[in-house]
Parts: sequence; structure tokens; C-alpha cells
Amino acid sequence: MHETSPSVISALAMADHTHLLVRVDRFDLALPIESIISVHEAPALFPIPCAQPGIAGAVQFQGFAVPIFDLRRSLRLTPRAVVAGDRLVLLDVGVRLMGLIVDEVKEFVTLQRITEESTDALFGDSPVNAKIIAGIACAEDLCAIIDPAGLLQPDVWDADIVDDVYAHPLAPDDPLALRTAALAQIPSAPQAIGIEAAIFRLAGQRFGIALPNIVEFFSGASHAPIPVRSAIAVSLVNRRGEGIMLFDPRPILGLPPAALPTRVDGIILANDKAPMAVPVDSLEGLGLLPRADSSIAPGRFCLSVHPSPQGAVLLLDVPAFLHHAQSAFSNRPSPAGAAA
Repeated sequence: MHETSPSVISALAMADHTHLLVRVDRFDLALPIESIISVHEAPALFPIPCAQPGIAGAVQFQGFAVPIFDLRRSLRLTPRAVVAGDRLVLLDVGVRLMGLIVDEVKEFVTLQRITEESTDALFGDSPVNAKIIAGIACAEDLCAIIDPAGLLQPDVWDADIVDDVYAHPLAPDDPLALRTAALAQIPSAPQAIGIEAAIFRLAGQRFGIALPNIVEFFSGASHAPIPVRSAIAVSLVNRRGEGIMLFDPRPILGLPPAALPTRVDGIILANDKAPMAVPVDSLEGLGLLPRADSSIAPGRFCLSVHPSPQGAVLLLDVPAFLHHAQSAFSNRPSPAGAAA
């Protein structure tokens, strides 16, 4: 297991798993899933000033200095440096993030019962730190259940300590350099990366619609044309028993109108009054549109133009686009029939 994201952790928790089983030296330890933030390939561990004996050092994580609890000291194991096969588990321990370096991440398990065994059953007569152990369980072998609250240490983490942690660069040839730099990198804001959009073709032109404006996609749907006093062709399309208005976007976008086929592919757009649907010639899929260099809108109903290897994409201004469509046929007569 190389890396586990928060969404994966949440999904596994919903699947009735209760703990993540890890190994440190010869001991299996069970970490409660609700406390786990994420799992990563272990980066370099940096020394920190004035650390309590229970803190092994710190790692750089997305602009933060995260303390690493010294599990080996608590389990009375011989200390060693981080190696390439180790894993970093980030935990929420209540008032701060805390990290654990483990030898192996094994599997997600469901622990329904803590045994009546004492810590001696797993650790023998070694004087392990009982503060971090909530009990002993079977999964299938004996394991110690870790209590995240027991990992808290009284160290004061201030700006000077954070600066000190980030003042330790690694040599480019260090075997942990790449993963350490990747973990330390501050994520870019989504708006700075680009715009997630559905991309489609209409009359030979590529258009995009930002994902928050989309309710759903459909293909091969039949529709029932309705009469309107407008140059825009309007139909009703049946989506799970609901008649949704479908209109030809070509005249609004300055494209030549065309007769709609009997069955159409399209997109249902979110609207403040009721969802509305538009047919498309073809759906290309989802993509990340790079930020446009110019702030000048390329058209009345387009927000921006975005380059791509397959050709430029015009990003639709959905609210303005739908408002104009509603105005164009707001005086239509009542539909002559029900949706197809």
C-alpha cells in the first residue's frame, strides 16, 4: 500500500472496517480508522529542538511541520532511521496532527472485541508504554489497539520550530528526497490549477461546461417537440418520470440551427427554477481546462477560451445562457402533449 487518501479511508470506514493494521518490527498494531487522515510513503524525518523523549522528530507535510511520535521508543525497540519501505500514517489526535512511522501497512480489519489478555500476551514482560495502548485484540493474530489520545505530547510547537524543521534541505541524491519534497509541497488552490468541465462538440465547435453546473448526462434519449413562438427548437425529454425542457442551443450561440434527431445525447444543466437540457453532437468526456490567459470573454454567453491538444474549448456562461433561453420562449403556448 503506497498511499491512501482521506476519501478511501472514509469509504472503508463505511464498509464496516474499524481499524488499519500496521506492523512495527515484530508487533502488529491496530489504528482506529476514524482518526486516520492519510497514509504515505515515509519521507525523511527531521530533528527538532526541545522535543520531548516521546517525539522522534518531524516531517514536512503540505506547509506544516508534523511531529512524529516515537513508536519504537514506546515499544522498547531499537531505534533506526527511516528506510524506503516505511510508511507514514497521519492521525488526528484531537488538538493537532500527529504522525507515525511504521514498517508496513498490512490491511483494513474489523475488530469487534478486545480480548481479556494483558499487554504481556503480545509484548511479554517488556515495559511498553501502556498509555498508547487501548487493549489487545485478535486480527487474526494478536495485535495492540493504539489509543490516539495517548500519542499527545506537551511540546510547544511555535513558528521557530516550524522554521527549524523547514531549514533542513535534503541532498538531491538522498533516496528519500523526491517523496519528501512531494509531501512537503503546498497544494495549489483548485482555481489556480484549472476548471473541471464536461467537454462536448456542437456544430464542429468544442464547448465546455463547468461541473458544478451539470446535473447529469444522457444519451440516446427520445424527446417530444413542443410548439413555441421562437427560432429555438424546444422539446420535452423524460428523465425518470420528470419532463425536462430540452432546447437547441445553436441559435443562442450563433451557430446554424439543425433539426434534432429522434434520439439525442445531451446534458442536463442546473438552473435556479428548474433543470434544463441541451442536446450535443457528441460528448468527449471530462477534462481539466487550463486557466485562460485573457480575461476578455470570447462571446456573449462564453466566459473564456481554453487551449487543448484537440482544439480550443469555449467555456459556457451557464446562468446567462439559460436566462436567455428562458426569455426566448417564455411566452410559448401550453405543450400539446406529454413527454416521450
